[in-house]
Amino acid sequence: MGLLAPFFIAAGLIALAVPIVVHLIHRERSETVAFPSLMFLRKIPYRSVRRQKIRHWLLFVLRCLALLLLAAAFARPFLSSASQAAAAFSGGRELVVLLDRSYSMGYGDHWRRALAAARTAVDGVKTGDRATVILFAGDARAANRTTGERAALRAAVDTAQPGSGVTRYAPALKLARQFLEESPLPRREALIISDFQRAGWAAEEVSRLPSGTEVTTVSVADPAPANVSVAGVSFQRDIQAGRERVVVSARLTNHGAVALKRLPVKLELGGRDLQTVTSDIAANGAAGVTFTAFNLPDGVSRGTVRAGPDNLLADNAFHFVLSPERTLSVLLLEPVGGSADLSLYVRRALAVGDRPPFRVESRRVNQLTQADLAGRSVVVSLDAGVPAGDAGRALTEFVTGGGGLLVAMGERSGPAAFGPEAAALLPGRSGGIIERATTSGGRLTGIDVSHPVFEPFSAPRSGDFSSARFFRYRRVTLDTVNAKGAMLARFDDGAPALLERRVGRGTVLLWTSTLDNFWSDLPLQPVYLPFIHQLAKRGGGYTEAKAWFSVGQVADLTDPRTAASGNAGASERENLVAQTPSGGRVVVPPGTSRAIALNEQGFYEVRRPGEGAGTARVVAANLDLSETDFTPLDPQEFAAAVRPQARGLAGRGGEPEPVTAAEREQRQALWWYLLVGAFALLTAETILSNRLSKVTAPAS
Repeated sequence: MGLLAPFFIAAGLIALAVPIVVHLIHRERSETVAFPSLMFLRKIPYRSVRRQKIRHWLLFVLRCLALLLLAAAFARPFLSSASQAAAAFSGGRELVVLLDRSYSMGYGDHWRRALAAARTAVDGVKTGDRATVILFAGDARAANRTTGERAALRAAVDTAQPGSGVTRYAPALKLARQFLEESPLPRREALIISDFQRAGWAAEEVSRLPSGTEVTTVSVADPAPANVSVAGVSFQRDIQAGRERVVVSARLTNHGAVALKRLPVKLELGGRDLQTVTSDIAANGAAGVTFTAFNLPDGVSRGTVRAGPDNLLADNAFHFVLSPERTLSVLLLEPVGGSADLSLYVRRALAVGDRPPFRVESRRVNQLTQADLAGRSVVVSLDAGVPAGDAGRALTEFVTGGGGLLVAMGERSGPAAFGPEAAALLPGRSGGIIERATTSGGRLTGIDVSHPVFEPFSAPRSGDFSSARFFRYRRVTLDTVNAKGAMLARFDDGAPALLERRVGRGTVLLWTSTLDNFWSDLPLQPVYLPFIHQLAKRGGGYTEAKAWFSVGQVADLTDPRTAASGNAGASERENLVAQTPSGGRVVVPPGTSRAIALNEQGFYEVRRPGEGAGTARVVAANLDLSETDFTPLDPQEFAAAVRPQARGLAGRGGEPEPVTAAEREQRQALWWYLLVGAFALLTAETILSNRLSKVTAPAS
């Protein structure tokens, strides 16, 4: 017990003399009766020698207690410890139970012990108390509405399960603070149950709990955890005898202090065991395993690599999706009377492509028919312009419907080589030839490395276009009226080099030089082959399917052609239904931007309503392995950091700021109760004094 203004107690003791004097003073009668016969006698004061004493003890005690309570109220008392404060107040408490449900809580008996601690806490809820159970991992949510019913709180705990997310304390503390701040109850408590991994703590994001909150931690961590994880997989593909063969390799990590010998590692494909190998992994080390090549089945295949078993089974599995590579069908348009060498470099570059494989055929531009475009992915016009008439209209329909067109200019690509349909397709109009042979050639500059065509060349030592020399290229007037074209690269004199335009659901690329070695030496540079592949893939709308995602990421379900053109077909105006690994259903509404948040480990199936399982798109989601870092966080340091006025964890202060006497007194506000008691005693004293006065009053 402490006093904020102790001198008021001394003043109160002095004030106690007042009721003593009042009760001991002799009072003369206030009413006198005059007798005429005595009017000439001299008045002599009566001196009493009788001993004076207190006659009304109850009235005396009430007055003394009222003065003492008033003095104590002004002295501002406070209880020096939280236990004393809790004992002094019999009001209800607001309890928030924060239960960690990250997937590391599935280690050994962690979850069983965590549930036992949570049940003990909610079973201790008494009449007048309220409690909320908050489940947290990467995010946080309340498992129940704030209530004092033990049955509802028990149900919230019993139905909780570890999830697939990683530990993040900040969202849970922020939500707990909101519940505690809104509570009208005088006592506030927060119970945090976790394995307390340091990887989940971000000191700069911490939300400290409200003042007066009692913080308790329960750690279920193992002092010496041991765990094996499948960190990832890789694939090597090739074609043999017309069938695609795949070799799967997996990376394993050992998070324990004991080396592992002959750990079984299994490859599953399509729901059946395909192969099992063994691996030795050093303590706190890593190893790799490679499975025997197998023929890839048709359609989509679900694969899983499993290692173990151990105390945490969740990260022993790594899921992936495999499907045969999509072949891009490329039609090369050659000019009338052109040499066969005109398409030599492009044909050879596409012949060695395997991700994806290319199927290449050639036609003269004057022989192009609508049947030639059936089943094609992209048409490459090599100095052949854009045909007019029926062929031009068929090419326009092909691009509008989702096909690709790559136009490379050259000697025959003057304005006459482009029919009237070209204006609706190309991002610019053909002009004259720019000669750069006398200046040692022009250079390619202003490359948009964020564009898919040039993105593979953005990393250091991934390809250099500056070494290529361009001796000739066409001048192109951009379509500035319709603003349909985007410049992806230009020459050092500012002239456009590569332009792109979206037409309907298709893509048109315009290269203002040749793709052979007649106008430039680009075909002789190392970047030529991947550059041709990127142009063909961009024109053909090819995007490499991701074999897996991580939990917490968002899988894009948008057709890339639809997103770019903004021209949604009937299929893009329908809902998509995703079935989660746990069997739930998520509806993805229509639109040009569709995505689904991956919150569970396993396989998601995405399909349109009414479609069968064979047509579903399958997405694999794997755990974020940052959760397998079991480096501990001291629960006491954690509690000190989240208490009011805390400075942070060790290295940033480590200890909470001391609470001053004034702050402690302000939180408890005992003076209010003392003041109310003093006024109650004064009221009782007034009533009693009036009654005693009537009883002792003399008759008139």
